[in-house]
Amino acid sequence: MNKHEIEARLDRSLDNQLRVPRLDRRFDAAVWARIEAEQQASVRAAAKPDSAAAWLRASNTAGMIVAAILVVYFGLRMLSGVELDVPTPQVSLTETTAKFLGWGIAAAALGFGLMLTPMGRRLRSMLA
Repeated sequence: MNKHEIEARLDRSLDNQLRVPRLDRRFDAAVWARIEAEQQASVRAAAKPDSAAAWLRASNTAGMIVAAILVVYFGLRMLSGVELDVPTPQVSLTETTAKFLGWGIAAAALGFGLMLTPMGRRLRSMLA
């Protein structure tokens, strides 16, 4: 007896021991109907806006507007009629140093801004 004959006999023996009902197209249709229903439910859930998040966003926006109005109002009242006579400090920077300092500040600000983009977050997560 060779290997293929042994495997064939074992397969027939296993088929005789296990009585499994044959699945027909109705089973496939039921499975696909369930998958479709789950997909539609997830689409409906994603499309429905979260009312709590919307109210929270609206209240935060209103709070920021009120805070900005108060800062402007009281800031103008506080600074009205104030005369400042403060001499500016004398800093001796050469033109080259000032240029490099300006470029450095600009590069640092640009790098910080790029770190907050999705690409920057991925890069930070790879480095961390």
